[in-house]
Amino acid sequence: MRSRHGLGESRVVLFVGALTRWHEYKGLDILIEAIAFLSRRPSPPKLLVVGAGDLTAKYVQIAAKLGVAKHAMFAGDVLDRELPEYYAAADVVVLPSKNKCEGFGLAILEANAAGKPAIGTTVGGIPSVIQHGYNGLLVPPNDPKALAEATLRVLKNEDLRQQLGKNGRKLAEQHDWSLVAEQTEKLYRRALA
Repeated sequence: MRSRHGLGESRVVLFVGALTRWHEYKGLDILIEAIAFLSRRPSPPKLLVVGAGDLTAKYVQIAAKLGVAKHAMFAGDVLDRELPEYYAAADVVVLPSKNKCEGFGLAILEANAAGKPAIGTTVGGIPSVIQHGYNGLLVPPNDPKALAEATLRVLKNEDLRQQLGKNGRKLAEQHDWSLVAEQTEKLYRRALA
């Protein structure tokens, strides 16, 4: 994936989500602003966006307007079987949701399953998945500067990045679908009893 998207040896920030009007709350525009802050530093990271929709052109325009078009790659929709390769290519996965419309944040668990740390906002279901300082970092919503600072912290500190990813893997294993199905079945049996 790194060679396919011309990422080279750059640090990679991954965003996974639909780029539709119904998913504007995911905060990709905030992440692009954060990348703009980071692009002023030596060796800026690349943003790799997985997902497509009617707002793709809008996000491409935002990246161009902020002068980070060369730092933002839009992969479009990818096959589910390719997603693990994108997570493997990333250094950190970011879900900068803007409000409580964000439910669970499955991309966080997918990142953690790949041993990658996640950065998310303190809205919706995200704080139930990211344990700040354990498997990722939490920042306030709609704050590109705070998001940039957290991203930089993870990207610059190899030990932190490795530890968050390792802890994330442990956490993701607790959410394995077979375990979730078993817990759900137990809940239904109790309700029926």
